[in-house]
Amino acid sequence: MNQERVFVIGDIHGCFKTLEHLLFNKIQIKNDDTLYFLGDYIDRGPSSKEVVDLLIDLKTKGFNINCVIGNHEQLLLDSIDSDEKFNIWLYNGAATTLRSFFVSKASDLPEKYLSFFKKLKYYYIHNSFIIVHGGLNFESENPLEDISSMIWIRNDYVIPSLIGNKKIIVGHTPTSIENISQSLLTNKIMLDGGCVYKGKYAGLGNLVALELNSMQLFVMQNIDF
Repeated sequence: MNQERVFVIGDIHGCFKTLEHLLFNKIQIKNDDTLYFLGDYIDRGPSSKEVVDLLIDLKTKGFNINCVIGNHEQLLLDSIDSDEKFNIWLYNGAATTLRSFFVSKASDLPEKYLSFFKKLKYYYIHNSFIIVHGGLNFESENPLEDISSMIWIRNDYVIPSLIGNKKIIVGHTPTSIENISQSLLTNKIMLDGGCVYKGKYAGLGNLVALELNSMQLFVMQNIDF
């Protein structure tokens, strides 16, 4: 019997074509796979709605889809009741998301999308891994209580004894494939390949998936632009 496959997939940022090719051509996902997504599904890239539609559709079809919240989803939610926070979201790439959904503000989104964003989890635990967008605050006695840090923090260290001697897997910080590969040997695995930054920054422009049982990386270069 083949061992169940468990994938963790980095920040997508509206790069639908790249995600589609990674899932269906490179990984060739199956119904008995488990998939974790590290947040930042929206903003900056051209096709945020298509990305969210695909995640919803896969879940509806019975795929084991588990999505954490990223800072960009939090920015969207925060903007619903605050003009000031709407402007902060705009500064961080909201325009492409609004165009993709054909709306002018987050509160105009259909309920199925608002529900998707509101139900996103802060973290998941899978065996010896904690899967979270940004990271954990190891200056806290209980890092799993600081939810703001889970979305926003960029720290370089992990104290395994505070989290049951587990490793953490994060997105959030765009990272070269070389450094992602090196991180597999550490307590903090980095999986944001900076997909949306293709052509803008050296070493970036990749959507990355990690299969946890084999610790095999799958790298898909951005094909959205």
